Amino acid sequence: MAGRTLQEGIFYAPGERPGKFFALIFLRAAPHCDGGRAAACLADLWQLYEGLKQGQIPDLTPVSVPVEEDDLRVLLGLGPGAFELSGVPRRKPDGLEDDRLFARPRDAGGGPLLAGSGLAYAADASAGLLEEEICVQVTAETKLAVDRTIVETWKLLSDRAGREGGSPDLEATTFYLGAQRSDRRSWIDFHDGLSNMRSEERERAIAIDARAGEEWCAGGTYLAFLRLAVDLPAWRRLSRREQELLVGRDKLSGCPIVSIGPDGEPLTDPGCPVTGTRIWETPNDPVFAEPPRTADPTVARSHVQRANHHGEGSGSGGRRIFRQGYEFLEWTEGAPGFRAGLNFVSFQDTPERLTAMLTGESWLGRVNFGGDPDGQPAGMESMLSVYAAGLFLVPPRRDGEAFPGASALGF
Repeated sequence: MAGRTLQEGIFYAPGERPGKFFALIFLRAAPHCDGGRAAACLADLWQLYEGLKQGQIPDLTPVSVPVEEDDLRVLLGLGPGAFELSGVPRRKPDGLEDDRLFARPRDAGGGPLLAGSGLAYAADASAGLLEEEICVQVTAETKLAVDRTIVETWKLLSDRAGREGGSPDLEATTFYLGAQRSDRRSWIDFHDGLSNMRSEERERAIAIDARAGEEWCAGGTYLAFLRLAVDLPAWRRLSRREQELLVGRDKLSGCPIVSIGPDGEPLTDPGCPVTGTRIWETPNDPVFAEPPRTADPTVARSHVQRANHHGEGSGSGGRRIFRQGYEFLEWTEGAPGFRAGLNFVSFQDTPERLTAMLTGESWLGRVNFGGDPDGQPAGMESMLSVYAAGLFLVPPRRDGEAFPGASALGF
């Protein structure tokens, strides 16, 4: 795969951490837009993004703005509809066929995400993201760099529409914002992301191998996106013990639970955390953060055990994925007056890794978060609700292409 690499914005290499701020922008093709017009627009957008990394703002030419602290990264994904545009020479990759995709929310809201999964759309959700042909992931160390990329995307699309009679080829339909937390915890107050896939295993699970008929995808990956809201009032009605048994970690230390004591209290390994270390400093690789194999059925049903089976590595057919999470908080009507949640982004060589994890009975199948699917604490059957979901092919970067995936669109 000489000349092909994974796109930037996938922080899988040792020592890399995702940018502090995140956005995912979704673009939809106009009815008149064919593959060639979409590709020409994407070429202009990609040139814009490359310029933004250098501080080049079109409306400020020839002045540049300071970007030394930004570390702006931009990643481009193609949805199923991109391969259905007129004139596109490549057929839709297997991973974007209908039987691999998330379900759409019902017209009135709600509905299952996948058959066999405990995740469902919120009653007021309407964004399936299956109609959007393009997604653009933006990460940066400053919020300004992310926000500016969104605004400059709008400017370019608006200017192109003005030059072509007011009808845009691509239109931004929505975007979602998020951020990394410096305390390495989530909105439920537990440590998060401690047992993500080890550095040396990640690329094998992320990058698509060459396969017959789809060699052009080799070196790329699939991006899965879920915008998950958390029912914090229901979560806070649980006792600390109930919370820890659902998560599978001690709430304060982050240490994995290894057994349950005689009076029902969750127990952790007395050697965790390792003397002289702090569990949030290097969350992906330390041995003490990995949940150990357990024979206790209650512990085995916890979230971290279900999502991180032992012996399931990065090899072909495995169910391990590489995920990057970005928390969000937004205003909403009704108590508590806000919606808190997680932008869940995962990268994998085939969507089957994620769908198998979400539907497998001993994995996350039938449970919304963790625990016994037939004996959930009150409110936990819907603690997480889906507000948007989508799946996109992330083509590899290839030498000489105007943008990743240009050849797939016939550009």
